[in-house]
Formats: sequence, structure tokens, C-alpha cells
Amino acid sequence: MVVVPVVRAAGGLLVRSQPEGKLEVALVHRPAYDDWTFPKGKLLVGEREEHAALREVEEETGMRCRLERALGSTKYRDHRDRPKVVHYWVMRALDGHFQPTKEVDQLQWLTVNRALDVLTYDHDRGLLKGLADVLHSDGMTKARNRQGRTTLRGQTVAAIYLVRHAKAENRSDWKTHDDERPLSKGGRRQADGLSERLAAFSIARAISSPSARCKQTIEPLCAARRLKMEVSTSLAEGTDTDEVVDFVNACADRPSVLCSHGDVVGDVMTFLLREGLAVESDVRWEKGSTWVLEHDGEQFLYGRYIPPP
Repeated sequence: MVVVPVVRAAGGLLVRSQPEGKLEVALVHRPAYDDWTFPKGKLLVGEREEHAALREVEEETGMRCRLERALGSTKYRDHRDRPKVVHYWVMRALDGHFQPTKEVDQLQWLTVNRALDVLTYDHDRGLLKGLADVLHSDGMTKARNRQGRTTLRGQTVAAIYLVRHAKAENRSDWKTHDDERPLSKGGRRQADGLSERLAAFSIARAISSPSARCKQTIEPLCAARRLKMEVSTSLAEGTDTDEVVDFVNACADRPSVLCSHGDVVGDVMTFLLREGLAVESDVRWEKGSTWVLEHDGEQFLYGRYIPPP
């Protein structure tokens, strides 16, 4: 039997708000197919979906963007009859402007209702309807309409970026209080790399365990984003699982970075997996790593692992 590989791609629903509050979404026209669709493209070898989405949207629209939330995926067969899966994020532009190319010769900003009429493909319309559902309900309902060719991956309201602190000086060599134990030289490099790895994502809050190694892990991120670092004992080493899970849930109304310890991250992930969290890889939490936990307003539905820098 011949196994046909799945074509993996990623793209974005690039949105903007008019002064009166009305939301518009960007559609692009591809002359080779004479279609109106969302900007997207295939992953490069070894590329992660979110990076491919940002790269492709910038290539097709001319706009450098930031990810607001994961929206979902479309599944269909491409023009060569290969199975194709496209993961999408809601995005907002940081800068740039559209210039026509051979691949994309037009871009339109349209209201959601108008875009539903203009889109060429049913699977794109299904995805946009999912975004409309989120907007109309303030994102506080579970994903609906899961049948068919569009999967709304949680209709995410926000995400938690659960970080295990970077490498620290050896515990056995540290003579004063363990909470004061700092990052090692390698850990400081990881902290700088973490800021770069999360650069694509919108982040509203950054909260750390009281331990110095946790605060130092997210200091470069806070500096780069001009975020005031918050500190919570609910993220401290040895915190009771129920307390930390309640705290993580309470933070999920806005995209938030939470930096804690191996035992805390492990307890949270174990609890969420028992509650039905879907993940795309083996569950681990190396020092300096991040779990992106997508929340639909009621529960965490999907987790993606970002390895340490």
C-alpha cells in the first residue's frame, strides 16, 4: 500500500479593528488559482507551525505580525489530491504594508459577514465562522461544530506559557537559602533564548515563583516586552497541586507567562492530562522549556511543547 504523506501548512486570520469597533479580516487573492483565501503556506523542513504561519503571512501580506491565539485547523485535499492540514492563528499586524506579487496580487480587508461571502472555500468559511462564534460569545463557550472539515482547536480565549526555570547553579554547592540560588551561565543563555522563542506570541502578564532562578529566567522577556514582573507564592517549589492548578486557571483569561519549578510544572501537566488535555508530543519539562496551554474559557484543551533554547 502506498502511503501518501500529509501536507502540513500554517497560516493566519489577520484581523484589525475599525475605530467604531467593527472587526475586519484580511483575505488574499492568488491569481494562479483565482481564489480568495487566508494567507498560508507549507512548513519548511524542521519548522514549527507558528513560525511558518508568521513567515507565510508576512510573505503574502507584507505585514509583520504577532500571534493572538490559536484558532484551529482545516483539513482537505489539495489540488494534487494530497491530504493537507493547515493550522491557523488569529494575528494582528505590528508593521508593514501589502505589495502585490506573482503569488498574491490583491488583499482585501472585509467584515466577517462580507468575508464569508467572498471566500472561495467552504473549509475557510468554517474557520471564519468559528472566529465569529468566539467574538459573539466573548470566547467563553466551548468549541462547537466540531464535525466536518474544520476543527476548532479549543476556540482559544488565551494561553498560558508554563515555563520551567532555566539551569541554575548546583543545589549542593549553594550554601545560603535555596530561593536565592541564581541561574548558571548556561541558564542565563537559556533565559535570553526564551525571550526570543516567545517573541511571536502576544503576552499580557509575566508571573514568577519567588525564587531567584525563576525570576531571572523571565527577566529578559519582561525587559523586551516592557512587562512588570509579578511574583506569586502559588508558583513556589513544593506548592500543593490544587492551589497551583487553581492559580493557573485563574490566570487563563489573558495570555500569561508563568515561571515555576520542575515539581510544579510536572504536577500541573499530570493533572491536565488526567482532565483530557490533548498534546502533540511526549510530556516532559526540561529546564528552560515551555508548555503552551490553550484555554477556551472553561478548561485547557491543547498543549504544545517548546523545548529549551
